[in-house]
Order: sequence, then structure tokens, then C-alpha cells
Amino acid sequence: MMLRRIREVLTSYFAICILFSLLSFQTAHAQDIDPNDVIRVNTDLVVFDAQVIDKKTRKVFGGLRREDFEIYEENVKQPIAYFSQDQLPLSVLLLLDISRSVTPIIEQVGAGANDALQRLKPEDEVAVMAFADEPKLIQGFTKDRKVAAEKISEASTTFLGHGTFLNEALHAAEQQMNNASNPTNRRAIIVITDNIAPAGGHFGKDKVINDLLESGTVVYGLIVRAAFGKVFNILSFGAIHGVNPYCEETGGEVLGADRNEVDTRLGEMFTRLRTRYTLGYRPPENSEEGKFRRVKVQLTPPIMKTNKKLVVRARSGYYFRKKNRTG
Repeated sequence: MMLRRIREVLTSYFAICILFSLLSFQTAHAQDIDPNDVIRVNTDLVVFDAQVIDKKTRKVFGGLRREDFEIYEENVKQPIAYFSQDQLPLSVLLLLDISRSVTPIIEQVGAGANDALQRLKPEDEVAVMAFADEPKLIQGFTKDRKVAAEKISEASTTFLGHGTFLNEALHAAEQQMNNASNPTNRRAIIVITDNIAPAGGHFGKDKVINDLLESGTVVYGLIVRAAFGKVFNILSFGAIHGVNPYCEETGGEVLGADRNEVDTRLGEMFTRLRTRYTLGYRPPENSEEGKFRRVKVQLTPPIMKTNKKLVVRARSGYYFRKKNRTG
């Protein structure tokens, strides 16, 4: 009788210990995850990606919190309902300029792409597109880093003419973003080019920028120039900046690279994409369907007071669509 009673006490004791352990784990786990981070960002939230950099050193500034940011839509402050950094996966499309002056550099990118692609997380995906007179998809979105690197090398041997029709290429790249595997992924296009791109084509700059803003895609420019490109830049007094307005309007960046460091700089771009903050808010109830809404993402006065050199890069606004992933 006594032995059975001891067994019952021990059984109850172990059951209580197990229950306590489970409760402790759930409590600790709940403390690690911000409740707002489980909000489905493809419901009714307007979602903005933002990069914070030191405008003098160009270094990324990290470690900021939700309360360090402010969002204004049409000059009216909006409550931030979602905040994270490097939690949502990336869908990155590499848009490679393979005009005659840039092709040798793209070959080098392909040779060093494996190292650069390792900066991405396993859940991130990459697509590869080449362009000159016209764009051509070389590889759809894949999480296979080896395949992506091989396709970059393949792009360098593809002939698409000698021109640099960037508008057409960015339009095709933005359309390809619709084939990303997850609609809630953060979207980015990295253009590797000599940045000497004439205006014109079937799609005007404003049309392409509007489409990029509506899809929530950020554009980064990696500018590399062979001998011809450098001479042309000098002759034009540096007035040709093909990719710059797209980066400016979508909240991206333009980085330069020497020929012998382009693969390293590509890896740096992946890292900078990883450090972007994601902020979401619910649009005003009186928003008009299809209308463009100007938005400004900025740091709070206390942060700016102690870090006067910081700037926030985010897209300039969005087109209001009911139940749209990116507004």
C-alpha cells in the first residue's frame, strides 16, 4: 500500500514538472517573439522596407526599434502595426547588363557569384535576367545557389545586342517579380550595369517607376565601368545616370565597384538588403482606390538629435489597393 502511494506521488510530481516545463517554454518563447511579428503582412497592411545609413560613411545603421521610426502618409502620422528586421525572406532578381562594354565584367561576377550568394539565407530566392537591346530571363526564382551562379556565367555568353535599354529590362524584371514563390517576400532588383542607358523604349521611366512602387520592389544599382564606360562618363560630364532615379524612388541604393571587386560588392549588397527594416501600418479608411499616396518614413527626433548624419531610404509612396500585399 505504501509503495503504491509513493508511486502515485512520484507520478504526480513528474507530471507537474513536465507541465511546468512546457508552460515555462511557452512563456519564454512568447517573450522572444513580438506579437506584432505574427501579423500576416499580406492582409490589409501597407508594408514598407527601409534602409538607415550614415550619409557620410555610407555604412548601414542597425539596432533600431519600432519606437525609433515614424511613418507619415500624406503628412498624417500613422501608427506602426508591424516591425521587423531581416525576418521576411527575400526574392532578389539579378538584372545583368550584357551590352558589349559590360560583358567581361559579368563574366567575373559569375566566377565569384558562389561566395556572394552565400550572404543570403536558405529561404531566400534568386532569379537571373540579362538585357541589352532586349531583356531575357535566364533563370526563374530558385533557392539553389549553385544553379544561380551557373546562370550568371551563362548570361555573360548570351547575345542580346549592343544597346542598354534599361526601361524595358526593369519593366520585364518587375513583371517577373509576380512569379516569386511567396507573395509576402521582400522584393529587390539588383541591376549590374555601367549605368550608361539611353532614355526611350516602349515603356517610359514614369510608367516603370509606378509599376515598381505598386509592386513594392526596391531597386539597387551596382555600377561597374570598363574602359569605354569611363571615357564616355568623362565626355558626358557624368550626366548619364540610368539606374539612379529608380533607386531613388523605390528606396534603394547605388554603389560603385571596380572591376576586380564587383563580386565582393555584390555580396555586400545582399548583406545590405538583409539589414533593411520592414514596417507596416493600416491605411486610412478614407483612402481612394487606385490613388497614389505619398509616404515618408523617418526617424524620431530623439534618434536624429543624437545621430544627425543618419538618413532613411524608403520608397516614396504606394498605390492604394484593397487587401494588397504592399498597399
